[in-house]
Amino acid sequence: MTVLGGGFSMGSSAEPSTMNMSLGESLLHSALPAAAVESFPTFVSYVPGLLMDPGLFGLKLSRGLHVRLLATSGFPITYGSGESSAETFHDLPDFGATFEDDRPWNRGGWIYVSNSENRTRGNGAVGAITFNRHGNVIDYKRVLTGTRSNCGGGKTPWGAWISCEEFSQGRNWQVDPTGEKEGQIIAVGNDTNGFFESFAYDTRNFTSPHFFVTEDAPNGALRRWRPLAPDWSTPWKILVSEGVTDYLILHPDDRGDAGSYEWTSNLESSRQSAEANYPGSEGIEAHGNQLFFVSKTHKTLISLNLDNGSYTRESTRRGLFNGGPDQIKRIIGERQELLYFTEDGGKNGIHARDELGRYFTVLESEQSTSETTGLAFSPDHKRMYFAYQFDGQVFEAQREDGLPFWGLTLNVRYHNS
Repeated sequence: MTVLGGGFSMGSSAEPSTMNMSLGESLLHSALPAAAVESFPTFVSYVPGLLMDPGLFGLKLSRGLHVRLLATSGFPITYGSGESSAETFHDLPDFGATFEDDRPWNRGGWIYVSNSENRTRGNGAVGAITFNRHGNVIDYKRVLTGTRSNCGGGKTPWGAWISCEEFSQGRNWQVDPTGEKEGQIIAVGNDTNGFFESFAYDTRNFTSPHFFVTEDAPNGALRRWRPLAPDWSTPWKILVSEGVTDYLILHPDDRGDAGSYEWTSNLESSRQSAEANYPGSEGIEAHGNQLFFVSKTHKTLISLNLDNGSYTRESTRRGLFNGGPDQIKRIIGERQELLYFTEDGGKNGIHARDELGRYFTVLESEQSTSETTGLAFSPDHKRMYFAYQFDGQVFEAQREDGLPFWGLTLNVRYHNS
């Protein structure tokens, strides 16, 4: 490990990539409360955006990161005990998420769920890798089977995983990460079939919660679903109850980078707006009064203000991030918020955007041409999970200084443009 002020770590090669040496430098010191700082190590080695020469698995990692391979499609997963899973890991891993495991026998552990985008009818799935509190893998099994093209999804406030099918007859499924409850088709997106992609929610008002799903099609309308009578005493039933579906229409201003929006019951009008303004919508995240989603076709990040009917749009074509933005994840620390993106095309890496709109690259691959998928963070944000889909590989990245990904860093190498 590296002490504050210099040196190199075992997880990265000793020479930084020349491609990144010219990137603009800027300081990002997260001013944490004294109590939090005292609980952290006295060294910091992570330099986001300073990519090192390709190392293990052909990955170029930001200085101060190391990775391990967790799973490969078609092979059993090796547990921390040395034993192996009875089932082989599913193929074409796509969106993923983590959940705290509150079962009594695994207190402090967590579960990483991963979609399988197998496009053969009945061969789609959701797999679940279970970790103990030490981060050792202790179980793998499929918790949803018999589906097709399970692409994206999202988490619910009550700990369910929503898995979205992306094909002409696609539906959205509510999945129990432990596999103890049977999967259910939910009402969100059930107004029509579709190429569904990602799920998010706004539950600031518990009496009138809103749930959203994107559709990855040239005219895929973003849907908002509202349950008529949400019963929070039985939350697993909310998404299978009766509700109303609305569709998004954007009204750009003259410049095209902002405007107003409305929700309509007219699906065809929304499809026309989607084709013109947000075709191929994929990853989506909600935080406070902001709903973020990406148009992979236009390579833009769109932010809806859920309170005043306005929106903004910005390009994600920044520096090394020149592929299509796909999945997004948000993590929040004491003094900063980061929005992470996976990439389809370009160097197929993981990139991040801070609250000031500055972008940096966390990692990329020099040898894989596969889409980057499966981005998620452990509950303590100290482990980052991602996959290279067509390679069928799932990785875990950690900071060598042991800090969470929102914690203190050295100089961040931001993209110049």
